Amino acid sequence: MPDGACAASSPCSEGSDAWLIEGVLFLLDRLTMRASRRVEYLADRASARAGSTAAAVGLLNRRLVADSALTTLQREVNDAARSGARTGSRAGDRANGLWERLTAHMESIPEREHERPRRAGALRGHNIDETHPPARLRRDCLLVGAPRPVTVAGRAGAPRPATVTGDEDRARGVAAEPTEARREVARRILRDGVTG
Repeated sequence: MPDGACAASSPCSEGSDAWLIEGVLFLLDRLTMRASRRVEYLADRASARAGSTAAAVGLLNRRLVADSALTTLQREVNDAARSGARTGSRAGDRANGLWERLTAHMESIPEREHERPRRAGALRGHNIDETHPPARLRRDCLLVGAPRPVTVAGRAGAPRPATVTGDEDRARGVAAEPTEARREVARRILRDGVTG
C-alpha cells in the first residue's frame, strides 16, 4: 500500500467516510434550507385560502404564545397528580374538561402578550441557520402579502375569505368525530405529563 493511502477496512478510512458523509449532509442541508422555508410560506398561503386569512393569522398568533399552552398543560398534570386524579375514574372526569380549560386559557391571553414575542423577535432578528422562518415574519407575509403577479382572484395580501366552509350541523359533526381520541390523549397527558 502506498504511503498516505488507507485500506478500505482500516480505521483511517472510517474517519474519512464519516467526514465525507458529514460534509454531504451539511451541503444538502444548506441547499434545501431556502426551499424548506419557502414551503412554510406556501403552506401559510394555502391555509389562508382554505380557512381565511384571519384564521391563518390567528393560528400563527397562537403559535407565538404556545409556551403558555405547555405551561397550562403542565399545571393540569401537576393538579391531577396532587389530587390523585392521574389514573382511574377521577382521571376520566378531569380529562373530559382538559381541552375546554386549555381553550379558555388560550382565549384569555391578551393581545399585548401576542405582541410581546413579535416585538422581541423583531429586535432579536432571526438566525439564518433556522430551518423555519419566524412566526412573526410568516404572519406579516400573510397580512401584507409577498410579491406575486395579480391574478383574477385578487391582489396578493388582500384578505381572503374561507373557501372551505360548513354550516353549524357540519361543524358539530366534525367536532364530535375525535371525541374519544381527544379523551384518550387527555388521559395520557394527565397520566404521563408533557414535554416541551
